[in-house]
Amino acid sequence: MAGAKSVLFVTGLCPEGCYYCPISPQRKGRDVTFVNEVPVSDVRDIVDEIAASMSEGVGVTGGEPMLVLDRVVTAIRVLKEVFGKDFHIHLYTSGTGVSRSSLERLVSAGLDELRVHVLSKLSLDAVKTALEFPVDVVAENPVIPGSSKWLVELITELDRLGVRYVNLNELEVSELNADSLAMRGFKTSPNGRSVAGSRETALTVLMWVEDEGLEISVHYCPAIYKDRHQYPKRLNRRATATKRVFEEVEGGLVRWVELGHSGLARSLYLADMAIKLGEVFAIHPRIGRELRSGKVVEALPLSPRKVLNEYEVSEE
Repeated sequence: MAGAKSVLFVTGLCPEGCYYCPISPQRKGRDVTFVNEVPVSDVRDIVDEIAASMSEGVGVTGGEPMLVLDRVVTAIRVLKEVFGKDFHIHLYTSGTGVSRSSLERLVSAGLDELRVHVLSKLSLDAVKTALEFPVDVVAENPVIPGSSKWLVELITELDRLGVRYVNLNELEVSELNADSLAMRGFKTSPNGRSVAGSRETALTVLMWVEDEGLEISVHYCPAIYKDRHQYPKRLNRRATATKRVFEEVEGGLVRWVELGHSGLARSLYLADMAIKLGEVFAIHPRIGRELRSGKVVEALPLSPRKVLNEYEVSEE
């Protein structure tokens, strides 16, 4: 909830082909690795980006992470060595490649939690096998509208098996899955982020779990939660950790003012109040507002910065 976990996207490869998969075209079906929004090439890059994000844990996802098991095991082992045993690591899988031998490697490396997207008997077999190991076992599924009967049956079985908890995610709409969802008759919610009816189906299931008094914990995550809370908080942590002297942080973004090559800019530079930034001079927005001069630049706090917006100081 505090945005304190990074997302380690280890590969876009996956054998499942779920029609509701929300992964972007830049990642889906490609063997690429990202930490949050930053592409990485090796485990050193992974460590550097997680440190820059001031993360207290990481979620390993894809694609199907089990397809690149060696890469995952190495990353888990190194992250535990660098950040300590309390650095929490969970991994998402549909069950592909989950076996006693693969779980032994993952748990030995330091995996804390396995989250299984339950799609088939293979997925349930993965859950059963994982329950034999000292790792928290979780089922996490998107909520397809009208699937309450199937979810009730699944949760009943998971409760019987001794699964710790279930995450129900509101079914998201993305650039990649919008056409596929529309072809199946699904409609987009007014907020534009999710499929209409997903929330209502999830709440029906939650009420059933409460009425039945089941021991298993079931949690519902709205799609809007990640956009409005989790994602901005994670960005804010990285912005705070990587803020340059001429930047201010607000709402997960960094902001500075550029002055160009004016006489004022050179005077501020000589007075150590401006920084040479490429072909321009940069000053803190507070100075820019006082001078009523310059161009405000807003950017995502990535390395390098990803500029989102530019406008004159007088327009603030």
